[in-house]
This record gives sequence, structure tokens and C-alpha cells, in this order.
Amino acid sequence: MILLFLVTIAVGCSKKKKITQNSGKDNQSYAKARECRDSGHKDSAFIYYNSAKREYKKDNDSLGVAQSLINMALIQTDNGDYYGGIESSVEAKKYLADVKKNVVRENMSRNYNTLAVASARLGNYDDALKYYKRTLLYVARDHYSIIYNNIGDSYSEKGEYKKAIDMFLRSLNKPDSITLAKSINNLATAEYKLNPKYNPITEYHKALKIRIKLDDDQGLNSSYSAISNYYAGKNKDSALFYARKMLTSAVRINNPDDQLQALRKIINIDEDNSSLYFKKFVSINDSVNDTRFKAKNQFALIKANMAEAEAENAELELKFSENKNQKIYAQFGILILIILLIIGIVYYFKRKKLQQQEKELEVKKTEIKYSKKVHDVVANGIYQIMTKIENHQDISRNETLDDLEDVYKKSRNISYDSSDDNADENFYEKIRKLVSYFKNEHTQTYLAGNDASLWQNVAPLTRSEIYQILRELLVNMKKHSHADRVILQFKKEENSIEISYSDNGIGIKNKSFFLNGLQNAVSRIENLNGDIIFDTETEKGLKINFSVPIS
Repeated sequence: MILLFLVTIAVGCSKKKKITQNSGKDNQSYAKARECRDSGHKDSAFIYYNSAKREYKKDNDSLGVAQSLINMALIQTDNGDYYGGIESSVEAKKYLADVKKNVVRENMSRNYNTLAVASARLGNYDDALKYYKRTLLYVARDHYSIIYNNIGDSYSEKGEYKKAIDMFLRSLNKPDSITLAKSINNLATAEYKLNPKYNPITEYHKALKIRIKLDDDQGLNSSYSAISNYYAGKNKDSALFYARKMLTSAVRINNPDDQLQALRKIINIDEDNSSLYFKKFVSINDSVNDTRFKAKNQFALIKANMAEAEAENAELELKFSENKNQKIYAQFGILILIILLIIGIVYYFKRKKLQQQEKELEVKKTEIKYSKKVHDVVANGIYQIMTKIENHQDISRNETLDDLEDVYKKSRNISYDSSDDNADENFYEKIRKLVSYFKNEHTQTYLAGNDASLWQNVAPLTRSEIYQILRELLVNMKKHSHADRVILQFKKEENSIEISYSDNGIGIKNKSFFLNGLQNAVSRIENLNGDIIFDTETEKGLKINFSVPIS
């Protein structure tokens, strides 16, 4: 029901006047409030100013909040809700403190003036004077006369007429016509109250003529009141005449306060008809009190309902924000899951590809391993037998068959991946025989340092690899170097066997086929964690020094 009431009065002014374009920093509610205020729908204007205040708060616009509150205070004060007006003005002061000085002056003057007016109407003239004087700090110079006049009024109400006269005299410095009439009228009253022998009538009529010329109905009431008061103890007919003129004027402009003031005067003067006028007085007074009470409650109710609406909106916004955050978190979680899934899939396929590559590499290594073994055991073994037969034709048939059977066994062991490590105690003799097979009438071979003590404590695998290395070197010599002299020297140094090979063949410079043939030998030495050096400075032949750990 309350919400319907607020909506109804807010919509009222929109039917009277079309919405104008916003200008400056006005938000939509502030512009609408101005339209309602200008069209006389002050209750609706109050609602829109309150809405504008809320919107400005959201935008952190301190000036907008302050201006909205100042206008709310003006509406409350004009409608008799003085305490509510003071409350709104005090709240506005808090926001004006955050505004830059070059835009705060006008708003500060309006706000302090509203505080002063509300205080004066409540009879708190000390507060009114305080706020009027603060208004002077911010108001434009061409408005000084108005404020001085208002200060003078407050001093008059306090009975401090000398101070009031001083303020009224100041207000006569370049005032506008309306203020001039006020100041003349008020100054005359203060002079008369300070000095009862003073005759203010001339000044009263001077002010009255100005007001008649300006059609200042509100000012006319003030003149009629002052003249009636002056004649009250001197000329009853004149006092009653001006009191009745004041009542007529107040009724015409629908000013209940002036009507009550005029009725008080008439009741005191016209005793014969006082009861009739008293009834009117009570009726108007009750109506005024009722209206002001309703206004006070109305504005308080509007603020309360707007505050409740703000709280509900804040709660809804909070829920919306929470729901929005929950959706964001959910979407974020889903996104993370998708990313993790993509990463997992990519990792799976990369891992699978890597495993496939590792398998292929392992297969390739195995192929190379067996190819190497076939080359070392079968090819070099058979070539060794061929060389032995070639260089030693006196070898018996059975010995040759034994050698071939040995090669056969070793080749069979390759398929079973069996080790052919040689644990023969007479390894030095095996080396001697190997070298001797490559000796013939064209090629002389020489051995140095190859004795049984050299090979003691040497691991069987190391022996086997050294044997294959030496055979590789000799086979390559036989195939490619055309050397007529080969020298092999052996030496033990601490925990390693050092071997030096040299021949006087064609060498290895620019002989890629020869280098390719030595790759197996180099590979074996590296696998034994050994070192190998090719002497490339030799003008003719090949010289290789290598060493391998004993164990």
C-alpha cells in the first residue's frame, strides 16, 4: 500500500509536464526532481531527490549527494518539517566537505541558509544567527543584503534592536527591490521598538509602495502587519483596517501562517466579532498543524520507505552478486577442468608419441647392437680366418674347421643375446695369435708389452672389447691401409691399460671410408669409458693411442 502511494505521487508530476533533457552533471532522477519541484509537486520532487541521492552515492559523486540533500531540506523546511530539514542539511554538510572549493561555495551558502531558516522558524534564534553568519562566508556579494536582513530579523526576535538596526542598515547597501522594501520595513520596526517615540509610518508606507509596485503579495502582508501593529494602541480603526487587508491578502495567496497572524490581530481589536474570527482561527490553526504533522510524517515515511527500498535493493544486489560470483566460480572451475583435460590429452598423446619414439629408438639401438655384433663376430671373425689361411697356408684343415665352428657358435650366441666375454687366463696369447694372423711376407707385425701380468685383474668384458677393437684395427689395416709394418704396444698405468697402434700405411686423411670403418672401435672405447687419440700430424700411416680402465 505504501509502495503504491509512493509510485502514485511520483507519477503525478509526469502527467503535467514532459521530461526535459538532462544537463550538466544531473542524473535522470535529479532532472526529474527539478521538473516536479518547478511544477509544484514537491512531494514527488522529494522522492526523486532521494532517488538521485542514492544514485550519486553509487557513483561516489559527493557533490551530487549534497545537492540532492540540500533540495530535500528546502522542501521539508518549506512544508513545515523543520527538524527533518535540519537533519537533511546536516547530512549534506558531510558530503560538501569532500567537494573542491571552487564548486562548494554556492551549495554551502544554500545549505547554511536553509539551516538558519529552519532554526528561526523553530524559535532557535541563536542557531539561526550562527548559520546566517556562516552563510555570509560562502554567499555571493550581491546576496549580502538578503543575509544581513535575515540576521537583523533574528536579532529583532531576540530583542537586540541595536544589533538588528546595524544589520538592516548594512542590508541597504545595493539591495534588490524586494530586499530594499524588507530592509526599510524591518529597520523602521526596529527603530520604533528601540525608541517608542520614533514614528515609522513614513518608512512603512515607503516600503508598502515598493511592494505594491512589485506585486509582492508576500511582502504586502509584512507591511500590513507592521502598520496594524503600530496603530494597535493608537488608532483602533486603522489597526483593524490593515489587519483585515492582511487577512484578505493572505487568503488570496493561500498563506495560512499570515492568515493566523492577521486573525490574531483582528480578534484582539474587534472584540464584538472576536468569536467569529476565533472559530476561523481554530479551524485554520488545526488545518495548519495537521498539514505540517502530515508533511513531517510524510517526508519521514518517504525517507523510511526509500531507506527500506535501498536495503532491499542492496540485499538483492548482494544476492545477485553472490549468484554472479557463484556462476563465475563455476565457469572458472569448468574452464580449469577443460584446460586440465586438454593438458591431459596433449600429455597423453605426447607421452604416447615419446614412448613410441623410445621404442623405435630402442629397436634401432638393438638393431645397431646386433649389426655391430654380426660385424664384429661374424664378418671380422670370418675375415680373420681368411687372413689366417692366406698368410699361413700350412694351417691344417681341422684347425680351420675349429675356427669356423668357433665363429658359428659365437654367431649363434648373438641370436640368444648370450655374452661372448672371454675369461681365458691366457688372454695375452690370444692377442699374440690375433696379431700373427695378419703377418705375411708383405706385412710385418710387432708386439711390445703383451705379457700375462698385463692382463691380470682386467675384467672379462673389457678383455673381450679390447680384443674386438684390436681386430677391428687390424682388419681395417688389411683392407685399406696397405701397410707393410704394424706395431702394437701395451702398457699398464695405475688403473688403466694403454695401447698404442701405428702403421705406415696410407693414413686416414681424406679417407672417409677408412674413418667409417673405425667407428666401431671408437664406439667400443667410449663404452668402456676410455680415451682415444688419433695422431693426425703423422705424414704417412696411422697412429692411434687409447686407454681403457682395468675394471
